[in-house]
Amino acid sequence: MNPRIQVLPLRGSPLVEDYLAGRGAAPSFYRGRPRNPAAFRAKLEEVSGRFDRAARERAAAALRPTSAGAAERLRRFVEEGGAVVTTGQQTGLFTGPLYTVHKILTAIRLAEELERELGVVVLPVFWSASEDHDLDEVDHVDTVDRTRGGVVRLSVEHLDPRPLPMSDTSVGPNVEFVVSKFGQIVSQYGDVDKWITSIQDAYRPSATMAGAFLDVVENLFSGFDLLLTDAADPALKAASLPVLLGEAEHARDHETLLMDTTERLERAGYDGQVAVLSDAANLFWHGPRGRERLHRVDGGWEAREARRRFTDAELRAAIRADPVAFSPNVFLRPVVESFVFPTLAYVAGPGEAAYFAQIGPLFEAFGIRMPIVFPRMSAVLVPEEADAALAEAGLEIADLRPPMHEIAQRIARERVPAEMAEGFAALRSSIVAGYAGLMNDVAAVDPTLVNALGAERNRALLGAGDAEQKVLRQIKRRDAGLLRRIEAARAHLYPGGIPQERVLNVFPYLAAYGPNLLRDLAAQADVALEPAAVHA
Repeated sequence: MNPRIQVLPLRGSPLVEDYLAGRGAAPSFYRGRPRNPAAFRAKLEEVSGRFDRAARERAAAALRPTSAGAAERLRRFVEEGGAVVTTGQQTGLFTGPLYTVHKILTAIRLAEELERELGVVVLPVFWSASEDHDLDEVDHVDTVDRTRGGVVRLSVEHLDPRPLPMSDTSVGPNVEFVVSKFGQIVSQYGDVDKWITSIQDAYRPSATMAGAFLDVVENLFSGFDLLLTDAADPALKAASLPVLLGEAEHARDHETLLMDTTERLERAGYDGQVAVLSDAANLFWHGPRGRERLHRVDGGWEAREARRRFTDAELRAAIRADPVAFSPNVFLRPVVESFVFPTLAYVAGPGEAAYFAQIGPLFEAFGIRMPIVFPRMSAVLVPEEADAALAEAGLEIADLRPPMHEIAQRIARERVPAEMAEGFAALRSSIVAGYAGLMNDVAAVDPTLVNALGAERNRALLGAGDAEQKVLRQIKRRDAGLLRRIEAARAHLYPGGIPQERVLNVFPYLAAYGPNLLRDLAAQADVALEPAAVHA
Protein backbone atom coordinates (compact mmCIF):
# COMPACT_ATOMS: atom_id res chain seq x y z
CA MET A 1 0.00 0.00 0.00
CA ASN A 2 1.34 3.44 -0.94
CA PRO A 3 1.75 6.15 1.68
CA ARG A 4 -0.76 8.90 2.08
CA ILE A 5 0.57 11.99 0.31
CA GLN A 6 -0.28 15.11 2.27
CA VAL A 7 0.14 18.23 0.14
CA LEU A 8 0.85 21.37 2.13
CA PRO A 9 0.96 25.07 1.24
CA LEU A 10 4.51 26.22 0.52
CA ARG A 11 5.48 28.38 3.48
CA GLY A 12 8.06 31.12 3.30
CA SER A 13 8.83 34.65 4.34
CA PRO A 14 6.09 37.33 4.35
CA LEU A 15 7.44 38.47 0.97
CA VAL A 16 6.96 35.05 -0.61
CA GLU A 17 3.58 34.42 0.96
CA ASP A 18 2.35 37.87 -0.15
CA TYR A 19 3.65 37.22 -3.68
CA LEU A 20 1.89 33.87 -3.93
CA ALA A 21 -1.33 35.37 -2.55
CA GLY A 22 -1.11 38.52 -4.70
CA ARG A 23 -1.08 40.78 -1.62
CA GLY A 24 0.44 44.16 -0.95
CA ALA A 25 3.59 45.39 -2.66
CA ALA A 26 5.17 41.94 -3.11
CA PRO A 27 3.90 41.24 -6.66
CA SER A 28 5.55 44.45 -7.93
CA PHE A 29 8.98 42.89 -7.37
CA TYR A 30 8.20 40.01 -9.74
CA ARG A 31 7.16 39.83 -13.38
CA GLY A 32 3.72 38.32 -13.46
CA ARG A 33 1.49 36.23 -11.24
CA PRO A 34 2.56 32.58 -11.04
CA ARG A 35 -0.72 31.17 -12.39
CA ASN A 36 -1.65 33.90 -14.86
CA PRO A 37 -1.80 32.53 -18.44
CA ALA A 38 -1.31 36.04 -19.86
CA ALA A 39 2.00 36.36 -17.98
CA PHE A 40 3.25 33.15 -19.58
CA ARG A 41 2.12 34.25 -23.04
CA ALA A 42 3.98 37.54 -22.62
CA LYS A 43 7.08 35.69 -21.47
CA LEU A 44 6.83 33.26 -24.41
CA GLU A 45 6.68 36.19 -26.82
CA GLU A 46 9.81 37.65 -25.23
CA VAL A 47 11.87 34.44 -25.35
CA SER A 48 10.69 33.62 -28.87
CA GLY A 49 12.09 36.96 -29.99
CA ARG A 50 15.49 36.18 -28.45
CA PHE A 51 15.89 32.52 -29.40
CA ASP A 52 16.33 31.77 -33.06
CA ARG A 53 17.39 28.34 -34.27
CA ALA A 54 21.07 28.99 -33.60
CA ALA A 55 20.29 30.00 -30.00
CA ARG A 56 18.13 26.92 -29.56
CA GLU A 57 20.96 24.75 -30.86
CA ARG A 58 23.32 26.31 -28.31
CA ALA A 59 20.79 25.62 -25.58
CA ALA A 60 20.27 22.03 -26.75
CA ALA A 61 24.03 21.39 -26.68
CA ALA A 62 23.95 21.96 -22.91
CA LEU A 63 20.98 19.65 -22.28
CA ARG A 64 21.03 15.93 -21.46
CA PRO A 65 17.83 13.90 -21.99
CA THR A 66 16.80 11.31 -19.39
CA SER A 67 14.75 9.29 -21.89
CA ALA A 68 14.18 8.64 -25.58
CA GLY A 69 11.04 10.73 -25.29
CA ALA A 70 13.00 13.62 -23.85
CA ALA A 71 15.53 13.35 -26.70
CA GLU A 72 12.73 13.51 -29.28
CA ARG A 73 11.17 16.51 -27.58
CA LEU A 74 14.56 18.23 -27.54
CA ARG A 75 14.84 17.65 -31.30
CA ARG A 76 11.40 19.19 -31.79
CA PHE A 77 12.40 22.15 -29.63
CA VAL A 78 15.34 22.87 -31.92
CA GLU A 79 13.36 22.32 -35.13
CA GLU A 80 10.05 23.92 -34.21
CA GLY A 81 10.85 26.38 -31.43
CA GLY A 82 9.51 26.40 -27.90
CA ALA A 83 10.53 27.20 -24.37
CA VAL A 84 11.56 25.63 -21.06
CA VAL A 85 10.56 25.46 -17.42
CA THR A 86 13.59 25.22 -15.17
CA THR A 87 14.38 24.34 -11.61
CA GLY A 88 17.65 23.53 -9.90
CA GLN A 89 19.35 22.33 -6.77
CA GLN A 90 22.70 21.69 -5.15
CA THR A 91 24.26 18.29 -5.66
CA GLY A 92 23.07 16.51 -2.50
CA LEU A 93 24.35 13.02 -1.71
CA PHE A 94 22.11 10.38 -3.38
CA THR A 95 19.87 13.33 -4.49
CA GLY A 96 19.74 14.85 -1.00
CA PRO A 97 16.41 15.76 0.64
CA LEU A 98 12.99 15.06 -0.83
CA TYR A 99 12.40 18.67 -1.88
CA THR A 100 14.77 18.12 -4.82
CA VAL A 101 12.34 15.48 -6.11
CA HIS A 102 9.41 17.79 -5.42
CA LYS A 103 11.01 20.58 -7.46
CA ILE A 104 11.70 18.33 -10.43
CA LEU A 105 8.22 16.83 -10.46
CA THR A 106 6.64 20.29 -10.26
CA ALA A 107 8.75 21.45 -13.21
CA ILE A 108 7.70 18.40 -15.23
CA ARG A 109 4.01 18.96 -14.51
CA LEU A 110 4.19 22.72 -15.11
CA ALA A 111 5.91 22.18 -18.47
CA GLU A 112 3.09 19.82 -19.47
CA GLU A 113 0.47 22.35 -18.39
CA LEU A 114 2.14 25.22 -20.24
CA GLU A 115 2.58 23.16 -23.39
CA ARG A 116 -1.19 22.55 -23.43
CA GLU A 117 -1.91 26.20 -22.71
CA LEU A 118 0.57 27.77 -25.14
CA GLY A 119 0.61 25.23 -27.97
CA VAL A 120 4.42 24.99 -28.21
CA VAL A 121 7.01 22.51 -26.97
CA VAL A 122 7.86 23.27 -23.34
CA LEU A 123 10.75 21.29 -21.88
CA PRO A 124 11.26 20.67 -18.16
CA VAL A 125 14.92 21.34 -17.32
CA PHE A 126 16.76 20.51 -14.12
CA TRP A 127 19.84 22.66 -13.45
CA SER A 128 22.49 20.88 -11.37
CA ALA A 129 24.20 23.59 -9.32
CA SER A 130 27.53 21.83 -9.74
CA GLU A 131 29.61 24.95 -9.17
CA ASP A 132 28.45 25.47 -5.59
CA HIS A 133 31.33 24.90 -3.20
CA ASP A 134 29.79 24.33 0.24
CA LEU A 135 30.53 20.64 0.76
CA ASP A 136 29.08 20.68 4.29
CA GLU A 137 25.63 21.25 2.77
CA VAL A 138 25.75 18.31 0.34
CA ASP A 139 28.13 15.67 1.76
CA HIS A 140 25.45 13.71 3.63
CA VAL A 141 22.18 11.83 3.35
CA ASP A 142 19.56 11.45 6.10
CA THR A 143 17.16 8.58 6.47
CA VAL A 144 15.15 6.77 9.15
CA ASP A 145 16.67 3.56 10.49
CA ARG A 146 13.61 1.40 11.10
CA THR A 147 15.51 -1.17 13.15
CA ARG A 148 17.18 1.15 15.63
CA GLY A 149 14.72 4.01 15.35
CA GLY A 150 15.49 7.65 14.63
CA VAL A 151 17.22 9.50 11.83
CA VAL A 152 20.66 8.37 10.69
CA ARG A 153 23.06 10.67 8.83
CA LEU A 154 25.68 9.14 6.54
CA SER A 155 28.47 11.37 5.21
CA VAL A 156 31.36 11.12 2.78
CA GLU A 157 34.79 12.35 3.88
CA HIS A 158 36.26 15.73 3.05
CA LEU A 159 39.49 15.01 1.21
CA ASP A 160 40.38 18.59 0.27
CA PRO A 161 39.97 21.55 2.64
CA ARG A 162 39.65 24.05 -0.20
CA PRO A 163 36.18 25.34 -1.20
CA LEU A 164 36.12 23.50 -4.51
CA PRO A 165 33.11 23.44 -6.82
CA MET A 166 31.25 20.14 -6.60
CA SER A 167 32.18 19.60 -10.26
CA ASP A 168 35.82 19.36 -9.06
CA THR A 169 35.21 17.57 -5.73
CA SER A 170 35.91 13.85 -5.67
CA VAL A 171 33.43 11.58 -3.94
CA GLY A 172 36.31 9.87 -2.12
CA PRO A 173 37.12 6.32 -0.99
CA ASN A 174 34.76 6.04 1.96
CA VAL A 175 31.75 6.34 -0.35
CA GLU A 176 31.77 2.56 -0.80
CA PHE A 177 31.16 2.13 2.94
CA VAL A 178 28.50 4.86 2.87
CA VAL A 179 26.67 3.22 -0.06
CA SER A 180 26.82 -0.17 1.69
CA LYS A 181 25.47 1.24 4.95
CA PHE A 182 22.78 3.18 3.10
CA GLY A 183 21.79 -0.03 1.30
CA GLN A 184 21.40 -1.85 4.62
CA ILE A 185 19.07 0.84 5.92
CA VAL A 186 17.05 1.07 2.71
CA SER A 187 16.68 -2.72 2.61
CA GLN A 188 14.56 -2.43 5.80
CA TYR A 189 11.89 -0.81 3.60
CA GLY A 190 11.68 -3.26 0.70
CA ASP A 191 13.33 -4.13 -2.60
CA VAL A 192 16.61 -2.25 -2.63
CA ASP A 193 18.69 -3.83 -5.40
CA LYS A 194 17.63 -1.63 -8.31
CA TRP A 195 18.11 1.60 -6.43
CA ILE A 196 21.39 0.77 -4.72
CA THR A 197 22.86 -0.52 -7.98
CA SER A 198 22.18 2.83 -9.63
CA ILE A 199 23.80 4.63 -6.68
CA GLN A 200 26.83 2.29 -6.70
CA ASP A 201 27.29 2.82 -10.44
CA ALA A 202 27.25 6.59 -10.02
CA TYR A 203 29.09 7.07 -6.73
CA ARG A 204 32.50 5.62 -7.52
CA PRO A 205 35.43 6.93 -5.46
CA SER A 206 36.89 8.65 -8.53
CA ALA A 207 33.62 10.33 -9.53
CA THR A 208 32.84 13.94 -8.71
CA MET A 209 30.05 14.87 -6.34
CA ALA A 210 28.28 16.72 -9.16
CA GLY A 211 28.76 14.01 -11.76
CA ALA A 212 27.49 11.23 -9.49
CA PHE A 213 24.50 13.33 -8.41
CA LEU A 214 23.46 14.00 -11.99
CA ASP A 215 23.86 10.33 -12.95
CA VAL A 216 21.51 9.29 -10.14
CA VAL A 217 18.97 11.97 -11.07
CA GLU A 218 19.08 10.80 -14.69
CA ASN A 219 18.41 7.20 -13.67
CA LEU A 220 15.71 8.14 -11.18
CA PHE A 221 13.77 10.20 -13.74
CA SER A 222 14.35 7.95 -16.75
CA GLY A 223 10.59 7.35 -16.85
CA PHE A 224 9.94 11.06 -17.38
CA ASP A 225 10.80 13.31 -20.31
CA LEU A 226 13.20 15.45 -18.29
CA LEU A 227 16.22 17.38 -19.52
CA LEU A 228 19.30 17.90 -17.35
CA THR A 229 21.97 20.55 -17.45
CA ASP A 230 25.21 20.92 -15.54
CA ALA A 231 26.26 24.42 -14.49
CA ALA A 232 29.90 23.52 -15.25
CA ASP A 233 29.22 22.04 -18.70
CA PRO A 234 31.65 23.66 -21.20
CA ALA A 235 28.79 24.08 -23.70
CA LEU A 236 26.76 25.97 -21.12
CA LYS A 237 29.78 28.06 -20.09
CA ALA A 238 30.46 29.01 -23.70
CA ALA A 239 26.82 29.98 -24.22
CA SER A 240 26.84 32.11 -21.06
CA LEU A 241 30.05 33.98 -21.95
CA PRO A 242 28.28 37.30 -22.76
CA VAL A 243 26.70 37.34 -19.27
CA LEU A 244 30.00 36.64 -17.51
CA LEU A 245 31.72 39.36 -19.53
CA GLY A 246 28.85 41.77 -18.98
CA GLU A 247 29.08 41.27 -15.21
CA ALA A 248 32.85 41.85 -15.27
CA GLU A 249 32.36 45.08 -17.20
CA HIS A 250 29.33 46.47 -15.36
CA ALA A 251 29.69 45.02 -11.86
CA ARG A 252 29.47 48.40 -10.15
CA ASP A 253 26.26 49.31 -11.99
CA HIS A 254 24.78 45.91 -11.15
CA GLU A 255 25.67 46.36 -7.49
CA THR A 256 23.76 49.66 -7.49
CA LEU A 257 20.72 47.99 -9.09
CA LEU A 258 20.71 45.22 -6.50
CA MET A 259 21.16 47.61 -3.58
CA ASP A 260 18.41 49.91 -4.82
CA THR A 261 15.99 47.01 -5.24
CA THR A 262 16.84 45.60 -1.82
CA GLU A 263 16.26 49.03 -0.26
CA ARG A 264 12.87 49.24 -2.01
CA LEU A 265 12.00 45.82 -0.60
CA GLU A 266 12.89 46.99 2.89
CA ARG A 267 10.86 50.18 2.52
CA ALA A 268 7.92 48.00 1.51
CA GLY A 269 8.30 46.09 4.78
CA TYR A 270 10.18 43.02 3.52
CA ASP A 271 13.66 41.64 4.11
CA GLY A 272 16.24 40.98 1.42
CA GLN A 273 16.95 37.24 1.21
CA VAL A 274 20.62 37.66 0.18
CA ALA A 275 23.00 40.38 1.33
CA VAL A 276 24.44 42.62 -1.39
CA LEU A 277 28.18 42.94 -0.78
CA SER A 278 29.82 46.26 -1.51
CA ASP A 279 32.58 46.23 -4.14
CA ALA A 280 32.06 42.56 -4.98
CA ALA A 281 31.32 41.13 -8.40
CA ASN A 282 28.55 38.60 -8.90
CA LEU A 283 31.33 36.30 -10.12
CA PHE A 284 33.53 33.63 -8.61
CA TRP A 285 36.96 32.63 -9.89
CA HIS A 286 38.05 29.00 -9.60
CA GLY A 287 41.72 29.24 -8.69
CA PRO A 288 44.35 27.37 -6.68
CA ARG A 289 42.56 28.12 -3.38
CA GLY A 290 39.18 26.98 -4.61
CA ARG A 291 36.12 28.99 -5.67
CA GLU A 292 36.54 32.62 -4.61
CA ARG A 293 34.37 35.72 -4.90
CA LEU A 294 36.03 38.55 -6.81
CA HIS A 295 36.32 41.87 -4.94
CA ARG A 296 37.10 45.33 -6.27
CA VAL A 297 40.58 46.52 -5.18
CA ASP A 298 42.53 49.53 -6.46
CA GLY A 299 40.52 49.80 -9.65
CA GLY A 300 40.87 46.10 -10.44
CA TRP A 301 39.76 42.78 -8.99
CA GLU A 302 41.19 40.42 -6.39
CA ALA A 303 40.69 36.82 -5.30
CA ARG A 304 41.79 37.32 -1.71
CA GLU A 305 42.70 33.77 -0.66
CA ALA A 306 44.82 33.16 -3.76
CA ARG A 307 46.11 36.76 -3.68
CA ARG A 308 45.49 36.96 -7.39
CA ARG A 309 44.71 40.34 -8.92
CA PHE A 310 43.20 41.18 -12.29
CA THR A 311 42.88 44.50 -14.04
CA ASP A 312 39.54 45.00 -15.72
CA ALA A 313 41.07 44.10 -19.08
CA GLU A 314 42.84 41.05 -17.62
CA LEU A 315 39.64 39.78 -16.06
CA ARG A 316 37.69 40.01 -19.31
CA ALA A 317 40.55 38.33 -21.17
CA ALA A 318 40.68 35.52 -18.60
CA ILE A 319 36.92 34.94 -18.90
CA ARG A 320 37.14 34.78 -22.69
CA ALA A 321 40.07 32.39 -22.52
CA ASP A 322 38.53 30.01 -19.98
CA PRO A 323 34.88 30.64 -19.04
CA VAL A 324 34.82 27.33 -17.15
CA ALA A 325 37.12 28.96 -14.57
CA PHE A 326 34.41 31.50 -13.66
CA SER A 327 30.93 31.05 -12.26
CA PRO A 328 27.97 33.25 -11.33
CA ASN A 329 26.86 33.87 -7.75
CA VAL A 330 23.32 33.37 -6.50
CA PHE A 331 22.14 36.66 -8.05
CA LEU A 332 23.66 36.12 -11.49
CA ARG A 333 22.94 32.39 -11.87
CA PRO A 334 19.24 32.88 -12.78
CA VAL A 335 20.28 35.47 -15.37
CA VAL A 336 22.74 33.01 -16.91
CA GLU A 337 20.00 30.38 -16.98
CA SER A 338 17.54 32.68 -18.74
CA PHE A 339 20.22 33.85 -21.16
CA VAL A 340 21.15 30.30 -22.22
CA PHE A 341 17.63 28.83 -22.14
CA PRO A 342 14.27 30.33 -23.19
CA THR A 343 12.95 30.09 -19.64
CA LEU A 344 9.26 30.77 -19.07
CA ALA A 345 9.22 29.90 -15.38
CA TYR A 346 11.55 28.91 -12.59
CA VAL A 347 10.14 26.43 -10.05
CA ALA A 348 11.40 27.75 -6.73
CA GLY A 349 11.51 26.88 -3.08
CA PRO A 350 10.71 29.65 -0.58
CA GLY A 351 14.30 30.92 -0.25
CA GLU A 352 14.79 31.10 -4.01
CA ALA A 353 11.44 32.80 -4.52
CA ALA A 354 12.54 35.46 -2.04
CA TYR A 355 15.85 36.33 -3.70
CA PHE A 356 14.24 36.51 -7.15
CA ALA A 357 12.49 39.64 -5.84
CA GLN A 358 15.91 41.31 -5.58
CA ILE A 359 17.12 40.63 -9.11
CA GLY A 360 14.47 41.83 -11.54
CA PRO A 361 16.57 44.83 -12.66
CA LEU A 362 19.62 42.60 -13.10
CA PHE A 363 17.71 40.56 -15.69
CA GLU A 364 16.74 43.78 -17.43
CA ALA A 365 20.36 44.94 -17.52
CA PHE A 366 21.00 41.99 -19.82
CA GLY A 367 17.91 42.61 -21.93
CA ILE A 368 15.91 39.78 -20.34
CA ARG A 369 12.48 39.76 -18.74
CA MET A 370 12.54 37.86 -15.46
CA PRO A 371 10.84 34.45 -15.69
CA ILE A 372 7.69 33.69 -13.75
CA VAL A 373 8.56 32.40 -10.28
CA PHE A 374 6.40 29.34 -9.64
CA PRO A 375 6.20 27.60 -6.23
CA ARG A 376 7.42 24.03 -5.96
CA MET A 377 5.07 21.50 -4.46
CA SER A 378 5.35 20.86 -0.73
CA ALA A 379 4.32 17.38 0.38
CA VAL A 380 4.71 14.83 3.14
CA LEU A 381 4.82 11.08 2.61
CA VAL A 382 2.85 9.57 5.50
CA PRO A 383 3.57 5.84 5.93
CA GLU A 384 0.60 3.71 6.94
CA GLU A 385 1.99 3.02 10.41
CA ALA A 386 2.59 6.73 11.00
CA ASP A 387 -0.95 7.51 9.87
CA ALA A 388 -2.33 4.94 12.29
CA ALA A 389 -0.29 6.35 15.20
CA LEU A 390 -1.47 9.90 14.46
CA ALA A 391 -5.09 8.78 14.34
CA GLU A 392 -4.77 6.88 17.62
CA ALA A 393 -3.21 9.89 19.36
CA GLY A 394 -5.60 12.39 17.74
CA LEU A 395 -2.73 14.39 16.24
CA GLU A 396 -2.09 16.14 12.94
CA ILE A 397 1.24 16.16 11.09
CA ALA A 398 2.04 19.69 12.27
CA ASP A 399 1.59 18.56 15.88
CA LEU A 400 4.85 16.60 15.56
CA ARG A 401 7.02 19.69 15.20
CA PRO A 402 7.70 20.32 18.94
CA PRO A 403 10.27 18.21 20.85
CA MET A 404 9.12 14.69 21.68
CA HIS A 405 8.87 15.36 25.42
CA GLU A 406 6.37 18.15 24.72
CA ILE A 407 4.35 15.90 22.41
CA ALA A 408 4.32 13.13 25.05
CA GLN A 409 3.14 15.61 27.68
CA ARG A 410 0.34 16.81 25.42
CA ILE A 411 -0.82 13.25 24.68
CA ALA A 412 -0.75 12.35 28.37
CA ARG A 413 -2.76 15.45 29.32
CA GLU A 414 -5.36 14.69 26.68
CA ARG A 415 -5.69 11.15 28.10
CA VAL A 416 -6.31 12.23 31.69
CA PRO A 417 -9.94 11.29 32.50
CA ALA A 418 -12.17 14.36 32.30
CA GLU A 419 -13.33 14.13 35.92
CA MET A 420 -9.73 13.89 37.12
CA ALA A 421 -8.64 16.88 35.00
CA GLU A 422 -11.58 18.83 36.41
CA GLY A 423 -10.59 17.77 39.91
CA PHE A 424 -7.02 19.04 39.54
CA ALA A 425 -8.30 22.32 38.07
CA ALA A 426 -10.74 22.70 40.97
CA LEU A 427 -7.96 21.95 43.47
CA ARG A 428 -5.75 24.67 42.03
CA SER A 429 -8.63 27.13 41.99
CA SER A 430 -9.56 26.36 45.59
CA ILE A 431 -5.94 26.81 46.72
CA VAL A 432 -5.70 30.19 45.01
CA ALA A 433 -9.12 31.35 46.20
CA GLY A 434 -8.68 30.05 49.75
CA TYR A 435 -5.31 31.65 50.25
CA ALA A 436 -6.50 34.91 48.63
CA GLY A 437 -9.25 35.29 51.19
CA LEU A 438 -6.97 34.31 54.05
CA MET A 439 -4.24 36.73 52.92
CA ASN A 440 -6.75 39.59 52.88
CA ASP A 441 -7.79 38.78 56.43
CA VAL A 442 -4.21 38.38 57.67
CA ALA A 443 -3.17 41.68 56.09
CA ALA A 444 -5.48 43.48 58.50
CA VAL A 445 -3.76 41.82 61.48
CA ASP A 446 -0.11 41.87 60.35
CA PRO A 447 0.86 42.81 56.75
CA THR A 448 4.27 41.20 57.18
CA LEU A 449 2.60 37.76 57.24
CA VAL A 450 1.16 38.15 53.70
CA ASN A 451 4.41 37.14 51.98
CA ALA A 452 4.74 34.07 54.20
CA LEU A 453 1.22 32.99 53.29
CA GLY A 454 1.99 33.62 49.63
CA ALA A 455 4.94 31.25 49.89
CA GLU A 456 2.70 28.62 51.52
CA ARG A 457 0.17 29.04 48.71
CA ASN A 458 2.89 28.50 46.11
CA ARG A 459 4.08 25.36 47.89
CA ALA A 460 0.51 24.06 47.92
CA LEU A 461 0.22 24.74 44.19
CA LEU A 462 3.52 22.97 43.59
CA GLY A 463 2.22 20.00 45.56
CA ALA A 464 -0.91 19.89 43.43
CA GLY A 465 1.26 20.13 40.32
CA ASP A 466 3.48 17.30 41.54
CA ALA A 467 0.45 15.11 42.09
CA GLU A 468 -0.77 15.88 38.57
CA GLN A 469 2.67 15.10 37.10
CA LYS A 470 2.67 11.71 38.87
CA VAL A 471 -0.59 10.91 37.12
CA LEU A 472 0.83 12.07 33.77
CA ARG A 473 3.97 9.94 34.23
CA GLN A 474 1.82 6.93 34.95
CA ILE A 475 -0.24 7.57 31.80
CA LYS A 476 2.99 7.80 29.77
CA ARG A 477 4.15 4.46 31.20
CA ARG A 478 0.78 2.94 30.43
CA ASP A 479 0.82 4.32 26.86
CA ALA A 480 4.53 3.76 26.21
CA GLY A 481 3.76 1.74 23.09
CA LEU A 482 1.75 4.57 21.56
CA LEU A 483 4.46 7.09 22.41
CA ARG A 484 7.08 4.90 20.72
CA ARG A 485 4.89 4.76 17.61
CA ILE A 486 4.45 8.54 17.71
CA GLU A 487 8.20 8.98 18.06
CA ALA A 488 8.71 6.72 15.03
CA ALA A 489 6.10 8.72 13.12
CA ARG A 490 7.86 11.96 14.07
CA ALA A 491 11.14 10.59 12.70
CA HIS A 492 9.41 10.21 9.30
CA LEU A 493 7.21 13.29 9.26
CA TYR A 494 9.07 15.92 11.31
CA PRO A 495 12.62 14.60 11.88
CA GLY A 496 14.28 16.76 14.51
CA GLY A 497 11.33 19.16 14.30
CA ILE A 498 12.14 19.92 10.63
CA PRO A 499 9.70 19.18 7.78
CA GLN A 500 10.30 15.78 6.17
CA GLU A 501 11.02 17.19 2.72
CA ARG A 502 13.95 19.25 4.02
CA VAL A 503 15.72 16.27 5.64
CA LEU A 504 14.88 12.78 4.42
CA ASN A 505 15.93 11.04 1.21
CA VAL A 506 13.56 9.53 -1.35
CA PHE A 507 15.15 6.08 -1.80
CA PRO A 508 13.75 4.34 1.31
CA TYR A 509 10.26 5.32 0.22
CA LEU A 510 10.93 4.12 -3.33
CA ALA A 511 12.10 0.79 -1.89
CA ALA A 512 8.91 0.55 0.16
CA TYR A 513 6.38 1.68 -2.43
CA GLY A 514 8.03 1.23 -5.84
CA PRO A 515 8.75 3.59 -8.75
CA ASN A 516 5.07 4.49 -9.14
CA LEU A 517 5.57 6.66 -6.06
CA LEU A 518 7.09 9.34 -8.29
CA ARG A 519 4.04 9.28 -10.56
CA ASP A 520 1.76 9.48 -7.54
CA LEU A 521 3.72 12.45 -6.20
CA ALA A 522 3.70 14.18 -9.58
CA ALA A 523 -0.08 13.81 -9.76
CA GLN A 524 -0.35 15.81 -6.53
CA ALA A 525 1.56 18.84 -7.86
CA ASP A 526 -0.87 21.71 -8.31
CA VAL A 527 0.13 23.45 -11.53
CA ALA A 528 -3.31 24.61 -12.63
CA LEU A 529 -3.44 28.04 -14.22
CA GLU A 530 -6.12 30.56 -13.41
CA PRO A 531 -8.99 30.92 -15.87
CA ALA A 532 -8.62 33.85 -18.22
CA ALA A 533 -11.71 35.49 -16.69
CA VAL A 534 -9.79 36.07 -13.46
CA HIS A 535 -7.58 38.57 -15.28
CA ALA A 536 -10.16 40.06 -17.63
